[in-house]
Amino acid sequence: MNFCLNLKSLTAVVVAAVFAFSAGNTAKAAVIDFNYTGAVQTFIVPTAVSSIFVETWGAQGWSSSNNQGGFGGYTSGDLSVTVGENLWIYVGGQGTQANGNRIPGGGGFNGGGDGQSNHTTTSTVCCVGGGGGASDVRQGLDNLLNRMIVAGGGGGSTSNSGSFGGAGGGLIGGTGGSAAGSTYPGGTGGTQVAGGIGGGTFGEGGDADPNTMTPWNGGGGGGYYGGGVSLAHAGGGGGSSYTGGVDNGFMLQGIWSGDGLIRFTFEADEVTVPEPRLLAIFSLGLIGLGFARRKKKTA
Repeated sequence: MNFCLNLKSLTAVVVAAVFAFSAGNTAKAAVIDFNYTGAVQTFIVPTAVSSIFVETWGAQGWSSSNNQGGFGGYTSGDLSVTVGENLWIYVGGQGTQANGNRIPGGGGFNGGGDGQSNHTTTSTVCCVGGGGGASDVRQGLDNLLNRMIVAGGGGGSTSNSGSFGGAGGGLIGGTGGSAAGSTYPGGTGGTQVAGGIGGGTFGEGGDADPNTMTPWNGGGGGGYYGGGVSLAHAGGGGGSSYTGGVDNGFMLQGIWSGDGLIRFTFEADEVTVPEPRLLAIFSLGLIGLGFARRKKKTA
């Protein structure tokens, strides 16, 4: 009788030990993509996550049949977070066509500036369009001052020869192209301290003004600081990027086409429990061993 009690105790102890050995916390990588929706998205930091590797791609500016809209920029870095806190996700939208006689339009979601044409057309490749929106992540509060990381959007192009959109991203966004050079210069890129020449501001690409500007005007790209709109017959400037709110910040200029994208990669704790059948087999083995020893003892 005493032997049976000891055997049960031994089995319980060994099973508990197996659980203790096997049921530890293991890190599992999680990857979440936030695609363009045209609206703010939110993310609540899950349990056991203290850092998120964030990647952002800004949106491209509108492209004409003969000139490319500026490609969006790329940024990455490690964002320190607290479990349960809320993050705001803004994925930039690609610039679209500005249609109508002196009716500004076409700026992409999240800061893309409006371009301006001088006539209405059914063509989707003529004649001018808006800048692409920036992609950014906000922490603490949902406002421009709380952007931790930003990828700039590209400037909008026009159908004028050589009037491509300026590249988005980098410390300084790219300048829009122009066939007329200094006569009709393209909008300049946003920087780390100011918007591009042509109405770029903090977080916003420059918009065309029907009262003061001669069409065609490519809209400025959104960014940390937005790129400027062209004053006439030229492409808009690209918006700048920003990594001041993350560790190990990195950025590239003018690498992304279409709408923007944001990606989160982080390690979350996962509890692993041993399979029940493995424990059952192990326990039965111990019981069998116990009976064999008992039989030998009484023989």
